[in-house]
Amino acid sequence: MLAALADERPTSIESTPRSQATLRSALEGGTLTSARFETASTGGRESDPAIRLTVETESGIRALIAEPHAGALLLLAPAEGGERIVWAGSGAGAARRPGSTYPKAVAVEPAAEDRQVEGADQELLRDAVAAEEASGVAARKKDLEKRLRAKAQKLRRTLAAIEEDAARAGAASGDRRKGELLAAHASSVPRGAREARVPDWADLDPDGSPREVVLRLDPALSPRENAERWFKRAQRYAAALPRIAARRAEVSAALEAAQALLERAGSIRDAEGLRAVEAEGGAAPRQKRPSRPGRPQPRVPYRTFTSASGARILVGRSARDNDELLRAARGNDLWLHARGVQGSHVIVPDPGAAPDPRTVRDAALLAAHFSSARGSEGAEVAWTRRKHVRKPKGAAAGAVTFTQDRTIRVRLDDAVLRALLASEEAAV
Repeated sequence: MLAALADERPTSIESTPRSQATLRSALEGGTLTSARFETASTGGRESDPAIRLTVETESGIRALIAEPHAGALLLLAPAEGGERIVWAGSGAGAARRPGSTYPKAVAVEPAAEDRQVEGADQELLRDAVAAEEASGVAARKKDLEKRLRAKAQKLRRTLAAIEEDAARAGAASGDRRKGELLAAHASSVPRGAREARVPDWADLDPDGSPREVVLRLDPALSPRENAERWFKRAQRYAAALPRIAARRAEVSAALEAAQALLERAGSIRDAEGLRAVEAEGGAAPRQKRPSRPGRPQPRVPYRTFTSASGARILVGRSARDNDELLRAARGNDLWLHARGVQGSHVIVPDPGAAPDPRTVRDAALLAAHFSSARGSEGAEVAWTRRKHVRKPKGAAAGAVTFTQDRTIRVRLDDAVLRALLASEEAAV
């Protein structure tokens, strides 16, 4: 009979899944009074043979039904006019859900090779329950391995992106050198030029003459503004290097740990080992936390980021959330929004009398990113104090008017943007 339940008798499982623990609790201390083969009639058609173990417990007579053809294990209790399913194992189908009525069955003569069931004792009951427990462990193990593989793959992608950022940040010295060359020859470069050809006296030909360097310029900026742009970008990349290095070490360690756990998961044999790997890897299935009656968790209408100088930057999540963020902001807080396009409101709390230029630029970059200008090479962002922003009566969600504003033009800077997005605080 055991061959119908499992290929081999599983090892004892001290820590069992909750579903199987419920079954064990219901039968604990019971006495096996009979065992038989039977068939049930459903819709005028007889089912394949099943195994019935009748158990006398403190709560009354219970029947443990093993349906080998369906891979199902059921626990029945007497009910008016028949029997009711009170517990169903992982292999039970929709027709075998707890609470449903079990069809009436008749005993059948077992095949010769299965006659050992006639001498069944308490050991058979333990074997049947243990087989179901092993089935639950196998399913959870498969799910754990799937989640660990997905986690490792996500960490590999993150690490690849960090390496790209590190390569860009490593090129900061090149941007600085471009700025130095252009600044030294700015007076000879006409405004509106798309390129400048300048000599580099730090790089000489064999005959001692300087090599010519071609610098690609933004014609909308003056030569000195182009040089300043390179200086600022080099400074930002240099400032991002420590954060990139720390993040690289963190993700590399997490990836190594995930791969080690995945190897351990492959050797799991019981529920105790399963729970140990889940606990160590934080990969246990997510369960909905019960909410406390009358005390729902408040939803925060904004996302929180940290600028390169350590200032908090708040970004509205939606049009309605933009209104909530605007109401929560103080008069002297900075307010930013991508000019002429739809996007999130951005607030920099307590910026002081003279806002930090790096923080303003970081906030402007986030305003451009969280707007319909995302993906473009650059965007203009308006900024002013919150006290100069007004919500007209009857205006659509997120719509405002503002005065005394200034404009900052930001260009997409992948390394800085990635560092900003990585600084996001977890939502409450």
